[in-house]
Amino acid sequence: MSLDEITARTCRSLQWDRLLSFLAHEADTDSGKEACRQVQPHDARSVVEQLLEETNEALSMLQARSGVSVAGLPPLSDVLGRLATGASLDGKELLAIKTTLAIARQVKASLSLLAKDSFARLTTFAPRLHAVDNVFRAIENALDDGGEVKDEASSTLRSLRKDVHRIDNSIKDELIRIIHSSTLSKALQELIYTQRNGRYVLPVNANMRSQINGIVHDSSATGLTVFVEPMAVVELANKMRIKEAEIEHEIARIFKELTTLAVGHHAEIESSFMAAVELDVIMARAKLALRYGGHMPELSRDRHFSYKQARHPLLILQTSVADVVPNDITLGGGGQHGNTLIITGPNTGGKTVLLKTAGLFALMVRAGMLPAANHGSKAALFPIVCADIGDEQSIEQSLSTFSSHMKNIVGIVNNACDGMLVLLDEVGAGTDPREGAALARSILEALTASGAVTIGTTHYGELKTLAYSEVGFINGSLDFDENTLSPTYRLRLGVPGKSQATTIAKRLGLNDQIVARARDLMQSTEEDLQKVVERLEHKLKELDEREKEALEQLSQAQALKDEADRQINQQSIEAEKQRLAMTKDMEEEFKLSREYIRHLIADLQKQPSLSKAQKAQEDIEKLKKELGWTDGAGKTLPAAHGPNIRVGQTVRVRSLGQIGIVEDIPPLNDERTGPVSVRAGSVKIKVPLSDLEPVQGAAKAARQEKPRALPKSQASRSQPSGPNPFVRTAANTVDLRGRRVDDAILELERFLDESVMAGVAMAMIIHGHGTGAVRNAVRDYLSQSNYANAFRPGESFEGGDGVTLVDLR
Repeated sequence: MSLDEITARTCRSLQWDRLLSFLAHEADTDSGKEACRQVQPHDARSVVEQLLEETNEALSMLQARSGVSVAGLPPLSDVLGRLATGASLDGKELLAIKTTLAIARQVKASLSLLAKDSFARLTTFAPRLHAVDNVFRAIENALDDGGEVKDEASSTLRSLRKDVHRIDNSIKDELIRIIHSSTLSKALQELIYTQRNGRYVLPVNANMRSQINGIVHDSSATGLTVFVEPMAVVELANKMRIKEAEIEHEIARIFKELTTLAVGHHAEIESSFMAAVELDVIMARAKLALRYGGHMPELSRDRHFSYKQARHPLLILQTSVADVVPNDITLGGGGQHGNTLIITGPNTGGKTVLLKTAGLFALMVRAGMLPAANHGSKAALFPIVCADIGDEQSIEQSLSTFSSHMKNIVGIVNNACDGMLVLLDEVGAGTDPREGAALARSILEALTASGAVTIGTTHYGELKTLAYSEVGFINGSLDFDENTLSPTYRLRLGVPGKSQATTIAKRLGLNDQIVARARDLMQSTEEDLQKVVERLEHKLKELDEREKEALEQLSQAQALKDEADRQINQQSIEAEKQRLAMTKDMEEEFKLSREYIRHLIADLQKQPSLSKAQKAQEDIEKLKKELGWTDGAGKTLPAAHGPNIRVGQTVRVRSLGQIGIVEDIPPLNDERTGPVSVRAGSVKIKVPLSDLEPVQGAAKAARQEKPRALPKSQASRSQPSGPNPFVRTAANTVDLRGRRVDDAILELERFLDESVMAGVAMAMIIHGHGTGAVRNAVRDYLSQSNYANAFRPGESFEGGDGVTLVDLR
């Protein structure tokens, strides 16, 4: 899918055309309405800044109950096109030019009253508005309000129209004479005159046609009446026709003359019209912002945006401001703000509305429309906005909902770059939850790495942990009122949301046992995410309180710091003198000590003996005490412990509190610090030798060879005769039945760690029969474990193949 196709789909998802329809409704003119419907976002920062400032200035005028109106501006685009070709304009077209020039004069006068400091953008339109007085006066003198040419347009026209009027009266007088004639009136069907084909005629009875000498121009449908132009008026009518033709030529001449005059000022007329239309669009943007409560944002220099009390403009326009819940939306710019916001929470919680709000704001800002957010908001300039929102199943291409979404996402990821805003609704949904969660995570990581700013909604719990482990991610959630079972639509940044599925189901009347079973299935040995959320919420409250206390103590701390700095500066000179003196003394002591130790070593090398070595060791220890080298000795493992640590030995890693097996001891340095390779469970770590201590009384060190899995028969033979010596207790038994494989292995690992530390010799693992998955996984794990010396299935009286006994000795 190309970027243009993605952009078009994004605009449909965000209902951009719907917003432009509301914008067009606010325009005063047809040309302004059409321009509003064609509004497109701009990429250049300078253009965006200009558009936003224009809208903000217009909004200030409206708030002051003022404004600039271009109402009545005619659609002049076609007229300007004809004028550019030199075609002669008719009366209505010339009248449209006159109206445009009149509005230009009026608007220019209004703009001249504005202070340039406060309305720097709008006042720049004044030079583009031209009244063109000579064209305006010429058209006004020649045409009336209906676009007809006035008699005063020229003396010739006035004379011709008087002649036509005189001839017309003569024709009517002659016709009236015939109607009132005692002899000729008998031939008339009615005592009236009328017109046919532009000629005056009398309705004559067809059977008395011969009594009226004239020309027949028409007859009635029945044929009983013919319409005759008497010969007495024929010549007069011909003269009138000639005069009317002369009038038409004179009017055409006047139109041509006015058109020629307008052609000479085509640029000024076009400039006035275009400026008036632009002002109409600007005022429309301001009127719409006034309706939905828009405010001028600061345009950030990076991709960070922060909208305060943001509201979806279409929701406000369709309802009211009071019905829409505002939210603070902050994202982008990296650092503490993050580049990827993951929003979680229950359905109907407003997540999709929040996505559309952020996307629509990004388009609105680039089009010069003020976002529906409070003062102090900061907007970012995103040249590319891509969204995957809603269910668009492609029937023509036989694509499922998931495939349709994924095709769109593929196009987004392939084009992802810095400067792109990406909106993903329920990313990874529509397929296997585990696979979908993994796919969603990889997609979000790729978008974050590309530099794109991303907002995604999801129900996958796995994605909630990204913000705690990956840089650039931040959690967000929309609150849900558990008492009313209704969303609050309030966004909370930094805290993941809860699905609330079981809570809603229980309150709606679902059987308690079913709800309890569902909650049991959700439990695992991993740290419960819901508890993490609760702890986070509790921590957030504590942090808020501590922040207030910290702010109160900050000034006091600063004062104390200043006083401490002052005292330190006063003492620094004296301390430096003392340091120099002590350094000199210590250098002398160390010099003598090193010389003494060198003599001891040389003496031992010449005549090595155990008694001399012990004496040298005692002398060195005495010297160390005298010099203070033994300070803090209790913090590390004594050197004597070093030689006691060996490969295969069970040891405790003191810093971690974990039991492990020593796997490798490399050559040690003088300080005998390691690092030593230790395996703690399934994890291999390297720690200093000083951090290890032998485990006294624990199980003996695990052997280097792999543990052996003994069959029942062999295991039985290896046991002494008589009763089986294994006695099952709570301490040496673990029950893994009903658990998933991953959870079971984690529990087994924990159990073995505790058993080895407690000195348990034999242990029983209850896994049941089932599908055999847990049993196989347990035995595969034991075959690789350093803890297990050997293991075997249970005897029939022990539980058979449903249990495994492991030798930890």
